[in-house]
Amino acid sequence: MEIITIFEVVPDSLYSVQFEGEETHEFSRVFRLWKDAVYLQPFFETHYEDLLAFWEYMSVEEAMNITRNEASSLSNAILTVADKGVRGSFDNLSGMFKPLYPGACNINSFEKSKARGFRRRSWLRVYAVRLGVNKFVVTGGAIKLTRTMNERMHLTKELKKLEEVSQFLKKDQKDEFGLFELF
Repeated sequence: MEIITIFEVVPDSLYSVQFEGEETHEFSRVFRLWKDAVYLQPFFETHYEDLLAFWEYMSVEEAMNITRNEASSLSNAILTVADKGVRGSFDNLSGMFKPLYPGACNINSFEKSKARGFRRRSWLRVYAVRLGVNKFVVTGGAIKLTRTMNERMHLTKELKKLEEVSQFLKKDQKDEFGLFELF
């Protein structure tokens, strides 16, 4: 996975990586997939046992509807909160993106983070690398129906993308994409 570019989704706040072979950056790609029935139906059919373990009685159609509705809400919320944070509000992306690993005590730059959907047991995850208080680089997202990310291939792929982007940003001394000029 080679990083082609980093898009500025919300100026001075929200960025998104585009990987080689992808038509668009990850923020856009993920939310398009989560609203696409052609993607969602085979996904939930393939992972139906995981879905039933997550929610005992749920049809593929119900899961698709929940995903599409929640994806719209989550996308709008992330964009709105990023914009509010730029304007100095206490409501900023750091309140939405939490450390990827629950035991993290202190929040650092280049920390792997996740934002979740708003339902009590949401399966939507947006993954990002933290640059600062209201500055995050989205690396991808996934529907997580298992307890850990190591249990399914599509989730381990997201872990690899997070690690790759985190390492790239730590080593980007030339500031290839101009991200660090913003600080």
